[in-house]
Amino acid sequence: MRWLTGQQNYYGGFSSTQDTVVALQALALYSTLVFSPEGWSTVTVQAPSSQLTFDVNQGNKLLYQEEALQDVSGKYRLEVKGTACASVQISVHYNIPTPTDVTTLSVKVQLEVNTTSESARPKFSLKIQSLYSGKEKTTNMVILDIKMLSGFSPDPESLKSLKRGLLVSHVEQKEDHVLVYLEEVRESHYIIQELTVDNLKPAVVKIYDYYHTSTTLANSSII
Repeated sequence: MRWLTGQQNYYGGFSSTQDTVVALQALALYSTLVFSPEGWSTVTVQAPSSQLTFDVNQGNKLLYQEEALQDVSGKYRLEVKGTACASVQISVHYNIPTPTDVTTLSVKVQLEVNTTSESARPKFSLKIQSLYSGKEKTTNMVILDIKMLSGFSPDPESLKSLKRGLLVSHVEQKEDHVLVYLEEVRESHYIIQELTVDNLKPAVVKIYDYYHTSTTLANSSII
């Protein structure tokens, strides 16, 4: 159980959805085995320059308690006194700067007004150019992640045409994103303005390797 709780992330889940389901079932079963209608515990976290105290009793045993640690670095001491079972987690968050090295994939986005459209709603042509400059002859399948501008949506006819593309393996729409699975990297796309939005902010278009989805190889903006 100590090992299992050590795998839990800051949001209460685990490495995948399936892992989370199985792990939470195990934690729930464990909680029934150690349940007691009596008892209490006090959890004390001793930081270099401060101390935090959490009381776990019958009145708040199901309540999630959280406090921010003021010391970024240093030695911490954790002490638990009492008879009630408690789960304690300490999480540290940090940012990793975006790499400045030149990547093997690049993407450029150009937005143009479609003057031939007869629709009452403004239609824009979204031209996306991607280049590969790696040493290998071919790339893995890549994913083109197109986020819609606020007030815009993808043109349904454009999506149908996109799905029939020779180099397109799959196209799916998730909320305000269009994901295009490409064997190679070139394609065009259309978007329609549904609502007028003041002070419109850029939306990001990302391209990344299918097998390394956590790493964005390149990104650009729709302005």
